[in-house]
Amino acid sequence: MKLPFAARLLAVAMLATTAAALPVSSAFAESPEKPKVALVMKSLANEFFLTMEDGAKAYQKEHSADFDLVSNGIKDETDTANQIRIVEQMIVSKVDALVIAPA
Repeated sequence: MKLPFAARLLAVAMLATTAAALPVSSAFAESPEKPKVALVMKSLANEFFLTMEDGAKAYQKEHSADFDLVSNGIKDETDTANQIRIVEQMIVSKVDALVIAPA
C-alpha cells in the first residue's frame, strides 16, 4: 500500500519525535516497556486528518515492536477545550511522546 505524501511525512515526524523524546537514562534502558506515542488530531471529520491517522497506524503496524500508538482527535476543528482535555489525559497517562495537530 502506497501512502499519500502527508501520511508518509507524518510517519517520519512521529519516528523522529519518538527518537528525540526517549530518555537516554539507564533506568529507561532497563525498562522492558515500549514507548507510547500519542497522536492528537484536529478533526476526525476532516479527510486530511483521517489520512494522517491511517498513515500513523500503518507505520506503527510495521514497527509494532518499537512503540505503541494512541490516536485521538476532536470532532469539530473549533473544539479547542476538548482537544486540551485529550492532551491533558495523554500527559496524565504518561505517554513518552505527544504529536499534536493543534486546533
